[in-house]
Amino acid sequence: MIQYLKPSFWQVAMRDPMTWLALAVDFVPVIFVFMFGWGAAALVLLYWAENVVIGIATFFRIIASGVVTGGILGGLGTLFLAAFFTVHYGMFCYGHGVFIFSFADGMSYNPSPPGPSGMAEMVSVVMNYAPGAAFALLLIAIFQGVAVIRDFMPGSSYQAENPMTEMMSPYGRIVVLHIGIFAGAAAMIALGDPMIGVLFLIVLRMAFSVLGRGWRDREKSKAT
Repeated sequence: MIQYLKPSFWQVAMRDPMTWLALAVDFVPVIFVFMFGWGAAALVLLYWAENVVIGIATFFRIIASGVVTGGILGGLGTLFLAAFFTVHYGMFCYGHGVFIFSFADGMSYNPSPPGPSGMAEMVSVVMNYAPGAAFALLLIAIFQGVAVIRDFMPGSSYQAENPMTEMMSPYGRIVVLHIGIFAGAAAMIALGDPMIGVLFLIVLRMAFSVLGRGWRDREKSKAT
């Protein structure tokens, strides 16, 4: 924990171009808060949909890490793990989404049963919930796609994690999102100012981006 308080840790993260790209994507909701009047519900819904996008990216990361660490046979061997992740993480996100949809302002949508079509429908609802939501989610998807390609393309300096580690990596995001929800809600109740909760959640998300890139780059430098 102490290492995260050291300036050197954050300096490593800020030398990574992907950190700056992540921060640029994370800053877009700030613009939409002031441009379109986004509230906490729109922001939390976007971050829920982001978790779905990250789940899709993780599916490919699991297989790619199997190929990098074990060749073609290694990649084929991770198909079962990727399928298990899809079902487990998908149900996790679905339950999380039902919770979020239940308190979103003006949300009259009743989620469809769990499954690919139900998840796609929920993401579609999020994209149409607030102005600019579809654009913000598209930027998130582009960033995740670039990250996968950059990490696993031939000649990349990225030290591929084992498939199991790649599979477990997205779950921490959901915990962080829950912390943001409750902390933001507490601020809104205590201060009566929704903007406080909204901006707190955005700042938390940005800090998590830098923290995540810093940790990855630190582990990569230790392995080389």
